[in-house]
Amino acid sequence: MLLKQMIEAPKTSSSLVVYDPFQGFDRETLLKEIVGLANADVEGPRNILFGVNPGALNGSPIVGIPEEAIGELKRAHRLVSTMVEPALDLAFIFDRINGKLVGALEIDGCEFGPYFLAQDLSDELKRGTCWIREDREVTEVDRRSLLNGHTVATEEAALPALSPDDVNVSIGFNEDPDCEFIEVEVPDTSDPPFDEDGNDTGATTKTTKITQAFKDTVSTMTTQMLRLAKSKKSSDTESVDVEDFEKQIAEAARKHYFYEERAVKIDLCIRNDGDVDIGELRVELGCPCLEGFDIADRVYTSPFDKRSEVEVRKLGYPEVKRKDGAIFVRTTVEELEADKSRPLFRTSLRLAVGPKALGRKVALGYVLRGSDGTRLGDGRLKIRLGQKPKGEPSDAATHYRSLDDE
Repeated sequence: MLLKQMIEAPKTSSSLVVYDPFQGFDRETLLKEIVGLANADVEGPRNILFGVNPGALNGSPIVGIPEEAIGELKRAHRLVSTMVEPALDLAFIFDRINGKLVGALEIDGCEFGPYFLAQDLSDELKRGTCWIREDREVTEVDRRSLLNGHTVATEEAALPALSPDDVNVSIGFNEDPDCEFIEVEVPDTSDPPFDEDGNDTGATTKTTKITQAFKDTVSTMTTQMLRLAKSKKSSDTESVDVEDFEKQIAEAARKHYFYEERAVKIDLCIRNDGDVDIGELRVELGCPCLEGFDIADRVYTSPFDKRSEVEVRKLGYPEVKRKDGAIFVRTTVEELEADKSRPLFRTSLRLAVGPKALGRKVALGYVLRGSDGTRLGDGRLKIRLGQKPKGEPSDAATHYRSLDDE
């Protein structure tokens, strides 16, 4: 919807919120409105309109917003990017009408809901909090009810807290929740098509190595881009700007090579072995940081992948963190029916395995928690990372990290 069209009919609805122009930009209120609109049962983009007073009795409803509001809204954009799951497409639209600054925040890509808070924001706004806008009202709801197409208030739909006696769950590899050990094939990364030692001695040598790496691992388009970039720079600025450009693209290509193109992709399956449906269940996995072994903290795309960052985030890659010499993976299962199984991850977990980790056996310890953080169970899975090269002793030890140590 165009900005002028919104101003002509500034009426709050399930797809448009006219933000009170006399109210400050409270981040909690704004976050609530964004999530509520994202979950609204309407098609297409939704908008929050700023700088308009729909209650004006005479004359134009445009009251405008101060210049500094643009900065505040941009900061709110960054907040939403980290505070809302799944990811949303957000865009700011600003214009001067009758000499006054007005704007709108467009919320699009709302087909992957329900949307909710990804982490605690305050004592009142906890992780998992969810709202929906219906016409002029925004209401807190249980996000599980949105999965079923209903909008039941949280108080009415709240389930009793789970206890360990209520939970009987199995987790295994691929599509078998009883498979607790696998041996995976590891792609060869012993001779990457670019220098990993950092021994470049000059801009010319560096450019040659980077260009060759792109030819082999990404696309010959890179060579053309680098030449084009250099041709547009003067001799005074070329060495600095183009070198930075090379470094950025080279790093993106390197991560794509190790964490995507040559990564070991792992899928897990979870099954409810009990006879009672389970609501929200958090699964936390932990393993040690080992030489030659890592877990990607996101899906690393090629430098020439046309997908936006938001589109990549919508793939639903699990949360990955590193702390105190260990790697932790977290994901949430919204609902698990009795005697049913489902994939644990929406997108495969990426393992980067170098030559020094070949043949090692790594244990993934896991802990199950309820929505309130109560520990409900635990277990352990094992992965053998390929085979040691012939002539080298096998690694009989299992490297394990307990989540109790976190």
